[in-house]
Amino acid sequence: MPSIIDPQTLYVDDLPTIWSPVQWELTEEERIQAVEEQATASLLWSMDAPEAILRLLLDETGIERLFGPPAGFNTEEQGDWDEKLITFGPKRAIKLESVERTPTRLELVYNFAELGRWEFVIESEQVTIQRI
Repeated sequence: MPSIIDPQTLYVDDLPTIWSPVQWELTEEERIQAVEEQATASLLWSMDAPEAILRLLLDETGIERLFGPPAGFNTEEQGDWDEKLITFGPKRAIKLESVERTPTRLELVYNFAELGRWEFVIESEQVTIQRI
């Protein structure tokens, strides 16, 4: 069930993170796969950290090509939509429902539709993530 975080399958190791562009000839199928993998990584990098963390924990990192602006796209903040650019977005939408900041903590609530509502409580020495 993808809406449950399984701590037994959470990958962790102590190797340094590296990335290297493909340095050999690819078939068309391999090239498409490489572009999609790079798009997934770039999309996660551009998200707010809590959303990216939640997507990774729930294994909801699927992407799709966007041919028009997604719901909520704001041209004043994000610029004009350029149909000539190849653009990707998450397959499954997530909505930030609330943000509460105090001097010592940040509380966020995300609505992930059928995957439930998730709360982040971020303090200086602790982060709590729970389904609510």
